[in-house]
Amino acid sequence: MIKAWWYRGFVVSGAASLLLGCSTQHAPVEQVAVETTPPRPVSCSPAPAGSALIGRWLSNTRPSGVAGDFRALIVLEANGTMTYDTQLKVGKRIRPGLREAGCWELVDGVLTLQTVKSNGEAIDTSDPIYRNQYRVEKVESTRLELHEVRKGGQSITARRMPASYRLPD
Repeated sequence: MIKAWWYRGFVVSGAASLLLGCSTQHAPVEQVAVETTPPRPVSCSPAPAGSALIGRWLSNTRPSGVAGDFRALIVLEANGTMTYDTQLKVGKRIRPGLREAGCWELVDGVLTLQTVKSNGEAIDTSDPIYRNQYRVEKVESTRLELHEVRKGGQSITARRMPASYRLPD
């Protein structure tokens, strides 16, 4: 009987200590003002007249580590703007993807896509995740071959699509 009371007292005092430890007052956290510089504005430059890259390009890839087919539709406009829509198809299901908009340019054989809006929201243009670069390997009237400019970058083959084409819903 004494052991039971001793055990109950031990449990009650432990619970009380735990509650007291949780209810201690903490020193107020000092708020520090952080100055942020606004991202630099991005302005699109028109593409050279007659650029073979202008158009709608659809790629279907199966990236390593991804259980499905990755579709990307890149639309490069003559005025230097671009849209980039993606989908992931797993079996018969199509998962929602990204819808990005921004600018593109071709300098020394490197295609740069700079996102300005992602899914309709303005983004931080200084974040490198929104700047993608591809070495243009080959441009034909119906086919485009690119290679990502980064370590372990993948090769992408895209085909030209009609002006009315868009990814299925």
